[in-house]
Amino acid sequence: MQRLELEAELLAFVQDWQDDDARFERLALELFAWQFKHIDAFRAFCQSRGATPATVTRARDVPLVPVSAFKFAQLSTPEAVAHPAAVFETSGTSDGQPGRVHLASTALYDASLSASFAHFVVPDLAAKNQRIRCISLVPTQAARPQSSLGHMVRQLTARWDDGHASQHLSEQGGLDAQGLGHALDLACEQGQPVLIFATTLALDLWLEQLPPSKTWQLPKGSRLMDTGGPKGRHLSLDRGQQHAELCARLGMDEPLLVGELGMTELASQRYETTARHALCGDVPAVRAYAGPPWLRSRVLRPQDHSDCPPGETGMLGHIDLANLDTCAFLLTADLGRQLPVPGAGLALELGGRIPGAEWRGCGLDAEALGLGR
Repeated sequence: MQRLELEAELLAFVQDWQDDDARFERLALELFAWQFKHIDAFRAFCQSRGATPATVTRARDVPLVPVSAFKFAQLSTPEAVAHPAAVFETSGTSDGQPGRVHLASTALYDASLSASFAHFVVPDLAAKNQRIRCISLVPTQAARPQSSLGHMVRQLTARWDDGHASQHLSEQGGLDAQGLGHALDLACEQGQPVLIFATTLALDLWLEQLPPSKTWQLPKGSRLMDTGGPKGRHLSLDRGQQHAELCARLGMDEPLLVGELGMTELASQRYETTARHALCGDVPAVRAYAGPPWLRSRVLRPQDHSDCPPGETGMLGHIDLANLDTCAFLLTADLGRQLPVPGAGLALELGGRIPGAEWRGCGLDAEALGLGR
């Protein structure tokens, strides 16, 4: 199968948003065969485990590549490496060695991002084709030109902003708390709902700098997307306390503070279902991360990599069909468990890092820019 033909099939799956097991399985095996042919390091990894397109008949039997391999091996296609439309670099690890992801095209990445965000975070705006004012506490393109998170926020702002977007992290890494306050004041005066994009560490720093009595009453429909990222780093408040404090300070409905779960090596993201529940009512509200139909995750027992049943904690692995140009079959150093969520499939509840695993995550971008400790 040619790349454009496979990309068209995958794009159609994304655009249809159908939870179709048979379709997922077929496309996963087609993608495995294509990446086995075109990505040398992935082929060698699979062969070392006796897995080839001739022997693998189920997507779950494709070997999962540890994400740490991106630091040492080229896991994108030669076409993407030679003529990249985008290069994303992991935001750093405790050993300082990043991994890189090369994309020959961002069409599938952007389609996956757009569909999932619309479904989980702004379904009300998508239904009416409305816009919202976007405020960013995410490192700028100038500060982190190869950040997948930065690319995400730029794409989402271009699609959803009302024309008055603002950025409140400087290129040098400082938090513009005064400018952020002015932007929130203006939104309140104008009755304009806002959408805030922020890492957990940036939110932590902002709360530390806010005067104790300072509050807002943001217009109805305002929401905040917490992109996570501390990965075990110190926070002045734990996540639940931080979110409660943010909602109290912003005068915002707590369900509309939505956690996002993503990683540089995956084109697709997961989101908490609280906003979807509050705005549409067709899924339960859970503080676990649901994903789109083309992203399937596995929870594996560390000792033998067998699948854990729902509710049991293990290592997280992912198959992301939006990963066309770079390995789609990945094993992480994260722990978690799966929870059945009616209308949203199996959501992930995170359980931290495997003991001894390196620190990493988008929050380290903020840390490198002076927002960490």
